[in-house]
Amino acid sequence: MRDAEVVEVLVAKLAIPTGRHLYAVVGPYPALQRFGSSLTGTALPDGTKVERSVSVTAEVLNRIADDEFRRIVADEAKRPEVVTAEVQRAFEAFIRGVARRQRLVVLGNLEVVFAYHLELNLLRTLAADDVRILLMLAGRIANGKTVLFEDQPEAQYSLPTNLIAENHLWELET
Repeated sequence: MRDAEVVEVLVAKLAIPTGRHLYAVVGPYPALQRFGSSLTGTALPDGTKVERSVSVTAEVLNRIADDEFRRIVADEAKRPEVVTAEVQRAFEAFIRGVARRQRLVVLGNLEVVFAYHLELNLLRTLAADDVRILLMLAGRIANGKTVLFEDQPEAQYSLPTNLIAENHLWELET
């Protein structure tokens, strides 16, 4: 879909006062950057404007103290579950904090979430009624599945099929 079409459909869905409000757009990085620029500043039904996207990877890494990060990375090969748990904790703290401050949370650069196979159900749980979340994901839709990071053959992921409703997921034109 064209950027303007996605924005139009998204704004119409955001006008619905209750229900699940977890959305995603997928496309290559340049298309996501272009879409993010066109979405920023868009007026929402409640009169607020869309803020620019937030880099999940940067925010999660910023929530882990430098000395703690160095320590867990040094031990990652021996105890990867410790690193995953710390990254999961930082991710959840970030998501809960940003969801309290913004009407529509636009999340980009989710690489750390998939690299550490973090649990995504918190997004689904929080994205209801007053909290709306839009994920900007590098990938494409193929055979009904959302394939992520396909330019990295060793690190391809699929979005869990039950995470986002089919009519809340759009693929951007390149």
